[in-house]
Amino acid sequence: MKALAVDSASSAMTICAKNGDDRVSLTLDIGPTQSQELLPAIDYVLNKLHLKPSELDYMTLCKGPGTFTGLRLAFAALKSIELAFNIDIWGVSTLECYAHPYRQFNGQVISTIDAKKNQFFAAIFENGKTVMEAQDTDIKKVCSNLDKSKQILCTGPDADNFCTLLKNENPELNVICFSSSADPCTSLFEIAEKMIAEKKEPLKDYEGPEYLRKSEAELALEK
Repeated sequence: MKALAVDSASSAMTICAKNGDDRVSLTLDIGPTQSQELLPAIDYVLNKLHLKPSELDYMTLCKGPGTFTGLRLAFAALKSIELAFNIDIWGVSTLECYAHPYRQFNGQVISTIDAKKNQFFAAIFENGKTVMEAQDTDIKKVCSNLDKSKQILCTGPDADNFCTLLKNENPELNVICFSSSADPCTSLFEIAEKMIAEKKEPLKDYEGPEYLRKSEAELALEK
């Protein structure tokens, strides 16, 4: 299949195109200038595989949780392609995406992103099934949802920090840590194609990012 995937949920943005078994991936960890580089990056990975946007079978992205700006950028870019060429988009939970490579792990998997202010976006999985839904939460809450008799694996772009805090909270936990160094787009392609095979619906026109947390502007209006 011919496809395009984008993960922009954390500080490092990954863009990947596939054409059958051939893939080209590009990761940008360049702060605020990512907004200027996303569209050229999409052009780059497609051109490397001699693909045009109109030739894509589908697109997929991490739909959140994650950074406000990053998620909005990915949605805007892919929805513009969707509108121009009628290419469907499948949205994948960011935390499910990061946990996906470890679905055979014999224990529990915590997928996490640093949400700042001593909070984390986190979810817990076991054997590929959700144990704790994605939440904007803290270490204590996550710890209370763990089966402490099992080995715990932490993954995600901020897994190192989370793992340290988790061990400090409960030193008796058997915790190992894997930062998301693998290309997240591999998981995006696998999950999206499973959704397609199961005839699940692509994103609707009105669907946008799943933030879990209100923006600073929204919080200011509530005061």
